[in-house]
Amino acid sequence: MSDGFLEILKVENLNSIKLSTHSSLLIECIDEEIRSKSEVFFEAKSVGWVESNLQGSSHKELVEQVAPLLYLLDHGYQWNDIISFQAWVKGAKDLVPEVTDWIGIYYKANYFLEEETTDLILGPYYGESTTHTRIPLERGLCGLALREERVVNVADVHEDERHIACSLKTKSELIIPLKDKEGLLIAELDIDCNKLGAFDSGIEEKFKSYCRDFSNHCIKR
Repeated sequence: MSDGFLEILKVENLNSIKLSTHSSLLIECIDEEIRSKSEVFFEAKSVGWVESNLQGSSHKELVEQVAPLLYLLDHGYQWNDIISFQAWVKGAKDLVPEVTDWIGIYYKANYFLEEETTDLILGPYYGESTTHTRIPLERGLCGLALREERVVNVADVHEDERHIACSLKTKSELIIPLKDKEGLLIAELDIDCNKLGAFDSGIEEKFKSYCRDFSNHCIKR
């Protein structure tokens, strides 16, 4: 399981990791000297600890990547299901890797966390860390996709005033709403590319086809 988790995370030069909550050890894979240890926070809440052979910004990016996973665990989801959830996002990234500079899930807090809000929460992702861990449904292109219940494909995000900039490198964006088994829209797959017009109709259809199977991989309590 530990080696498999390293493969799913896809963090460059990550050879050792020890991941734990405040009460239990989740993952331990030590093939190289541990050099860094950090407490993990998400939504201003401490959700665990991560140790790794990485240092500096590389270790910080690892901490940010595992934070949404530990947050879901803290809300009662099973660890193996959360890893499978991350693996589903990896599968999406691997479809057309040249256009997935950033890819991840934003999910509805009222569905997954039973919060009385319409906010979207950052879930599993790959790419640079983002400060946008919570997005109001009323804002941005991410909010638009679920508000209007449709795919959003923007060739040049800098020409769209609704875009919330997570990275100045991002030039185009594709957002696909995701359904549960009852057909309810509960989340979305957000894909950012550092090239203009990255998501032509063929690429969009590949991602849409992949997302139709989302309900079979969605985490459940």
